[in-house]
Amino acid sequence: MKRLILAILALSAGFSAMAQGVRKTAEEFNRMSRRDTSLVVLHGVVSRPRANDTRGVFYLEDETGEAYIYGLVDGRPGSNQSFAQMGIVPGDTLTVSGRRTVYNGRTIEMAGGHLLRKADGPDHAAMAERMKAPDQWPTFKGKDANAFSSWVTARLKYPKDAKAAHIDGIVHLRFVVGTNGGIQEVEVVKGVFPSLDAEAVRVVKSSPKWKPAIKDGRPVRMAYDFPVIFEIPE
Repeated sequence: MKRLILAILALSAGFSAMAQGVRKTAEEFNRMSRRDTSLVVLHGVVSRPRANDTRGVFYLEDETGEAYIYGLVDGRPGSNQSFAQMGIVPGDTLTVSGRRTVYNGRTIEMAGGHLLRKADGPDHAAMAERMKAPDQWPTFKGKDANAFSSWVTARLKYPKDAKAAHIDGIVHLRFVVGTNGGIQEVEVVKGVFPSLDAEAVRVVKSSPKWKPAIKDGRPVRMAYDFPVIFEIPE
């Protein structure tokens, strides 16, 4: 009976490891064939994260090189934290699982990977404090994000199909103010209706440049979660 139990446990552990993926180094990951869609496990130290990123974009470094991670989600049993709640900073050691993809024909990345394990780095507390906020926040026409909200609202054109169907609501967007002040990576986090979503994206993308955030004397990227409110005009 003991042997049977041990065999079952070993088999279960084997299936668990297979479910997480095949362990590879950063170099092996980057050299994988484009046709290889197998699940991979990477282990390394966080480096070069995007400033104020809310999705999990960074490099994972081991002794062979770096792997680009784009969009990390919490895959730990019983945990469902957002990337910000995970508290990941440079120097932390992570084990992640995902598939190799190629963006735009040239950027090798693990998109939508899952965090399996995390260990804080030796300077985690100091680094977390350092990354909390820029020295200067981005400004829109010399003002804050509330001014941008007013600017967007004034330029929205209510789509005819949504108006005819009496559909309104709040489109939740996410975008980045880049180091040059331009609006980048506009995406719908939670939509309402296709034409309303598209109109919100259109107007936000048309924004004039902001003054970027400043950290340690240098411009840095800043991510924003931004609601666009649609109310049916009377």
